[in-house]
Amino acid sequence: MLAITGTSADAVLAHEERLAGALDALIARGAISRYDFAARYLPSEAVQLRRRAALPDAPTLRAALDEASRGLAFRTGLFEPFLKDAERARTLPPLTVAAVTGTPLELSTGSLLIKREQHWIGLTTLTDVRDPSALANFAASSGGAVSLLDLKEASEALVAHQRVRILWSMAIAALLLVIVVRVALRSSTRAWGVMTPMLLSGLLTLAVLHATGVSLNLFHLIALVLAAGLGLDYGLFVERASHDPGMRRRTLHALMVCAAAACVVFAVLASSTLPVLRSIGVTVVLGVVGNFVLALALIAPPAKAAAERP
Repeated sequence: MLAITGTSADAVLAHEERLAGALDALIARGAISRYDFAARYLPSEAVQLRRRAALPDAPTLRAALDEASRGLAFRTGLFEPFLKDAERARTLPPLTVAAVTGTPLELSTGSLLIKREQHWIGLTTLTDVRDPSALANFAASSGGAVSLLDLKEASEALVAHQRVRILWSMAIAALLLVIVVRVALRSSTRAWGVMTPMLLSGLLTLAVLHATGVSLNLFHLIALVLAAGLGLDYGLFVERASHDPGMRRRTLHALMVCAAAACVVFAVLASSTLPVLRSIGVTVVLGVVGNFVLALALIAPPAKAAAERP
């Protein structure tokens, strides 16, 4: 994609028209197969005025029509509406961005001509790019008037940046969570017992995804946070019921229902053909199973828990 910046919409449209010849040359060289920009649908004011001036006046157009239709079976007066429209077109003002707002033409120009606070940006979309270096040279030769945007590179950089931010946010959130759980349970041993299944389940989920060749993305990380939240709930409920065998059985039943429901819901997402939904579903299902099993296996049994309580 090429980006052109101008002080007004008309300046951007005029610049795009000047670039058309160079873009056609790139098509002829096989660098791209086609391009699209706003000037294709909304010409600059100068082009519109030039085209308007090229329209013949009513007498000239009438004479040309009479000459062309002589000897043909057209009835008299058939082209009168056309003559009136042509005469009216000779006095119409040029179309502007404001004039096409709310019309079907806005759908074509709105995404290719964007207004910012003090300037306008025109986007030129490129199809089937075969020679990126030719485009880079073309943009460089413009003296900064044209910028080449590599959407793939830009999106990958954005994802990488967001991934780092999310990891730092998760680390800070985990630290605060440890502090809150420690204060709430009033025991480092009990807090560590609640947190351990959640931490191990997160590591186990990441290991399974990596072992199966899944490339982690932002949606995996977000789903991992959701699974960790569920795991913390499981751990807290199991720990709270660890001193009473009867309560432990009731808690186990409730957690089994909750875990099964969560697995069913997110298993449906995991079966989706959409990569985003599949990433979230697979991660949460692995996390829920791991959290449930590890919470029951690692949190202290009733006898030991009772002995540790003050």
